[in-house]
Amino acid sequence: MSGPRRSRRVPWPSARALCVVALALAACAARARASTEEFSTFSAIAQEEDDESAIDHMLTRAPATWDPEWARATNALRTSQGCLTSGQWFIDSRLKLETSLGERARFGVAYTDHQSDDATYTNTDLLFHWPIARGRISGMFRPFHDKSRQDFGLGWGAGTDTSAVRIEAMFVFEDLFNNLWAWRQTRVGGESEPYTRHPYEPNLSFSVRQPRVRFRLESRYLTPSVKQVIDPADPAVFRVAQLWGTLVDGGLDADALGATWYLSGCDKQARSVEDASSATATGADFRRQWWVCGGLDHALGAHTTLAWRWTYMERSEDFTPPVGEGVFHSIDRVQHIELHGDAWPTVGWRLGWMHDHIDIATGPGVPGFTWGTRGENRLYVGLDLRFSKVRTTGTEGIELDREPYEVAHHHDKGFLSLQSVF
Repeated sequence: MSGPRRSRRVPWPSARALCVVALALAACAARARASTEEFSTFSAIAQEEDDESAIDHMLTRAPATWDPEWARATNALRTSQGCLTSGQWFIDSRLKLETSLGERARFGVAYTDHQSDDATYTNTDLLFHWPIARGRISGMFRPFHDKSRQDFGLGWGAGTDTSAVRIEAMFVFEDLFNNLWAWRQTRVGGESEPYTRHPYEPNLSFSVRQPRVRFRLESRYLTPSVKQVIDPADPAVFRVAQLWGTLVDGGLDADALGATWYLSGCDKQARSVEDASSATATGADFRRQWWVCGGLDHALGAHTTLAWRWTYMERSEDFTPPVGEGVFHSIDRVQHIELHGDAWPTVGWRLGWMHDHIDIATGPGVPGFTWGTRGENRLYVGLDLRFSKVRTTGTEGIELDREPYEVAHHHDKGFLSLQSVF
């Protein structure tokens, strides 16, 4: 297990060197406006509760054909929802709004609500942008009911939603009021849980949009933190809790040889440590999930397209006592073939098949549940509708395997995505 890497210092980017510097930063910085809540709730083994988690997450995503409209819209809403298990519903909702704040300054809101088996977090970011000679200066405030968790950020950016090149960099002060007790009213008789090593989060997003090539790279880095946490079983005892996380996510699309080629990937890591001051035992939980996906779309006439994707994904979680003991490791290999087309200008259809071969390796001391090594096959159909500025798509997935649990009639799962620009 390796610890976090320190970011290299780079000079302030000039207009001529903007692209080069952005790529260098993205390799070691981290994605705009994350939070300690995202990394602290991130889990690799919890996704095993859904035996088809990888397939379900893929089908819950909004269609890739919606991405250009979302990227260029100043005011837009996107929500993707779907069935994970008989008791779990996937939700990923994002809202972005922007308006004037005087003659040149701008005010924006970025809302994110993610409720799933991989992580759970909700952020409402209030954004302020002031133009300068080169680019703009940005400020961010993220409120929470618990004032010790409120975040602030300062950043710089260049380009707009419609620009060919755009860069956004921000330094986030996580849980800023945690140690500023003069500014925070603790509850009556309340005990503080201060940081002895405060978390910060430098982050970066960079994109290039050309007629034949589209590229994006987002990254975020949560610095290692150390916090005193009260033991609920004994308020006189505190635990020392540590947290660290990184995420890099990117993609490249290109039009060549009569097809559109896709390559994307993501790597997310987090490490939590808790030790009790009344005992010598220390428990650590290191988790990582990374994947790479490649494929192409090829037109079969004026109204039909054949899409093929292949995804390789690894999930791992390493436990030390008293949290658990041992390593959980999973490898997913997903083949995905789809036909989609337009029946009318505002009506589209999709028909696809997915196969996921999952290899599982785990030890007897690892907490949590797994369905073990398995294969999953799914057939699905979808209907896409567009009403003026509103897009919506519904997908019905039909399982083709005999399930290891009781299923009434046939086993199916439903997914829904909606996107609107304002």
